Amino acid sequence: MLDVRMTTAITEYSATEAALSDLTSRYKGVLFDVGSREGMVIAIKGRAEIRTYRVNLEKMRVKIKAPALERCQLIDSEARRITRELELLEIPIDEQIKREEERKELERTAAARAEAERIAKEEAERKVAEEARLATERAEIERQRAELAKMEAARIEADRQARLRIEDEQRAARLRIEAEERRSRAEREAADRAAHQAREAEEAKAKAARDAEEARIRAAREAADIERRAAEEAQRKLREAEAERAAAERRATEEREREARRKQAEQEDAREMLILFKQRFGHMPEYIGVVRAINAALKVAV
Repeated sequence: MLDVRMTTAITEYSATEAALSDLTSRYKGVLFDVGSREGMVIAIKGRAEIRTYRVNLEKMRVKIKAPALERCQLIDSEARRITRELELLEIPIDEQIKREEERKELERTAAARAEAERIAKEEAERKVAEEARLATERAEIERQRAELAKMEAARIEADRQARLRIEDEQRAARLRIEAEERRSRAEREAADRAAHQAREAEEAKAKAARDAEEARIRAAREAADIERRAAEEAQRKLREAEAERAAAERRATEEREREARRKQAEQEDAREMLILFKQRFGHMPEYIGVVRAINAALKVAV
């Protein structure tokens, strides 16, 4: 058996990392006999087991990443708030200093006033340049956010397409199984008819050579044949009824599984949308109530 030993720096991923060794030993390089019913069932079960680990890993990634995103948003928000408070303290002092400097400047010569005006103009230009730089940075941040949103939408669409492909594969497998069952049933019925015709031909040939006693025996045999055919017909109908019942149960089971997958996909999509909303707008005061409701909903979903 292949022994794959791996480690991960993310503690929360350890369980999936440990399971990866077992999954690799059982599934890596395996060619399933998907052309047969049993091989298809084994392949579907293997794929479902591996997908379960993958989906759980994605859920864990979102879960452990959320606090870090919230921490970054809090850091930026607090920095802006404290900066505003510092400016409220700094600006009045700065204005007093500037007024005094302007008063002194008025007492200086015209040349000195011209120099002061030049310095003031340079300061204004510096502020304009700084504002332009900040505007460029804000535009880049918005562009990055839009790009992340676009990538997220593309990932959601890819997951949806994958689910559609899985459903198509399962539908095709079911149709192949049903066709095989119909073919087998037709072959059995043809064999029964051929055997019946052969027996009738042999009995007709023997009938011409038998005497009156043989005619009596033949009548008794025909009565027995009638009973046997009735029994065979009853068995055939019983087999057909059993096959129809099994097919109906299989279709009902597949419908329940498909509905369960659809509901699970809807829940995952809703959770991802709530997390994305909280990450993008959770720092805005007007959405505090919405974020609390989202947090409550995510706890219930877990």
